[in-house]
Amino acid sequence: MKTLTESRRRYSGSLACKKDSQSDDDENTICSRAAIKRSVVYYLKNSTLHGLKYIAEESITIPERIFFGLAFVLVVILSGFFISNVYVKWSASPIIISTSAKQKLTSNMPFPAITICNLNQALLSKVDRIGRTSTNFSLLMGLCDQGGDTTISYIGTWKYFKAILVDVAQPCEKMLLYCSFGSREEDCSGLFTSILTDDGLCCNFNALHPSYLIRNYSDDVRLETAHPNTRYEPIDWTPEKGYARNLPEFYFPRTSGGTGIRMGLTVVLNASIAEYYCTKSMSVGFKVLVHNPAELPKVSNYGFVVTAGREARIPIEPVYEDALPTIRSIKKSVRRCVFSDENDLAYYRTYSRKNCELECEAKLLLRECSCVLYYLPRIDPLARVCGPNDNQCTNRVQTEIESSLTNLSCESCWPGCFELTYKATLSTASIVSDPRFQAGENLPDYIFHGPYSNASEISILHFYYMTNIFRSTTKSEMFGFTEFLSNTGGLLGLFMGFSIFSVIEIFFYITVRPYCASRTLRQRHKRRQEQLRWLTPIRIPVRRAMRRNRGGLLRNPPPPPYSDLQRNRGKLDKPVPGKRKLWRALQVRPVDRVDAELPTYPYLD
Repeated sequence: MKTLTESRRRYSGSLACKKDSQSDDDENTICSRAAIKRSVVYYLKNSTLHGLKYIAEESITIPERIFFGLAFVLVVILSGFFISNVYVKWSASPIIISTSAKQKLTSNMPFPAITICNLNQALLSKVDRIGRTSTNFSLLMGLCDQGGDTTISYIGTWKYFKAILVDVAQPCEKMLLYCSFGSREEDCSGLFTSILTDDGLCCNFNALHPSYLIRNYSDDVRLETAHPNTRYEPIDWTPEKGYARNLPEFYFPRTSGGTGIRMGLTVVLNASIAEYYCTKSMSVGFKVLVHNPAELPKVSNYGFVVTAGREARIPIEPVYEDALPTIRSIKKSVRRCVFSDENDLAYYRTYSRKNCELECEAKLLLRECSCVLYYLPRIDPLARVCGPNDNQCTNRVQTEIESSLTNLSCESCWPGCFELTYKATLSTASIVSDPRFQAGENLPDYIFHGPYSNASEISILHFYYMTNIFRSTTKSEMFGFTEFLSNTGGLLGLFMGFSIFSVIEIFFYITVRPYCASRTLRQRHKRRQEQLRWLTPIRIPVRRAMRRNRGGLLRNPPPPPYSDLQRNRGKLDKPVPGKRKLWRALQVRPVDRVDAELPTYPYLD
């Protein structure tokens, strides 16, 4: 009996030690250096990256392994260098402007807006009736840009300036003698409207209605009442959205009916040289500007001059620039253009670079000179109109804006991503003043034989398209994310054989494989604990056993003796569900030593 007890105790102790050592080995298997080394070697041998398998190859010498390792590092450095060059090119110049593959029709674009100004800004007969000491005369000097008398000081408002401007300027019905558009003669008052520019009151054809051009539009902006007999309905148009699908029968801005002089716009102008009072040039005639219908013209700086007594032919070529929606993801500072829904203008509804520059000029003048020139946007309704005493300040600010060399600049006004401009060329010839000359080109006879028969005061202008098709330019991504990814993948594949699956492999060996190994070890350890439950003696402290037996029954009674299981075996009709598990648990591995004592199981009778 004593020998049996000692052998049981000795076997239990050796089993417990073996159990503890196996548990410690399982816990340290994943995080040990040997395990990490085996995982790295396994990855190097099975990786799809080129050259790594030679580093872990055991059949080659260590210098050869070092050679392949240095070669792999060099390849990684070279691929990183070329990828950095691709990234710099992608971030520095992501936009490319290319010619559109499809031709566009001029019939889908509006005919250009045409602004015509008489070089005379005030009629002499009207000015003679204004007192030289009145406020109206001070306003007139601001219009004529006569700043010699700097002692004039007044508070000019738009309401007063509008009244004096309309009163002294030559009205459009007096300047326009004949108008035809699309081979059809039309009433000039229905074609042209009065507009305020930096050259005074001018006549404009085919521009957007002010309600679609200006925010917070009111009738106070209009310089004249709408023509009651016009049948053309104003509609909205922008370079980005174009015309709406459902259009009325007659609308403006109008489109071109065709090509050539016959289908274009023809106007006959009266200069009224005898009424000249003040002008910004040294000649008589007209200043003309061809521009976008959604922009306000700045005729003084960008218009061309047609002198009186000349006939001019002005062929027009549209230039349209559009953009693909894919460049919206690029920052405005990089793509250098603005979409219409990114418009941050305060006065104009439609964004264009010209409209932005006009607003910028008005803000700078209001900040530097505390006034706004009469033709600029009235961003502050209470701001006064600049007069002759402000000429020194306004000239300085405008010079600095145009030079773009100082802080007073409008460089933040980027072009629109969708813009429509027009190229116009000019050729002129003298009008024959011989009374025997017969009028040509279907012009009415009264122009040459009526009260305006003096050819030296008449100018004839023809605006027309040379062709009815043209090609636009498109802004698109030069290097999008797809192109950058393909270039990067090509370089990595060329140098190292790298692919997306290589990333998946690295992720697998870093995360999935250690997790699966740890989970497998935990399950193995749990099964071993269940197998050793019958083989480990249970020793409960006396006090704990007494506390558990206070109720009369043990809460966790020990397993029944093995003899009870044998005794109840014949009483059960069906096999015990835990029978197989029990015998599996009782099976132990044979001991290494041949002469070792047989294990003594606990709870055996």
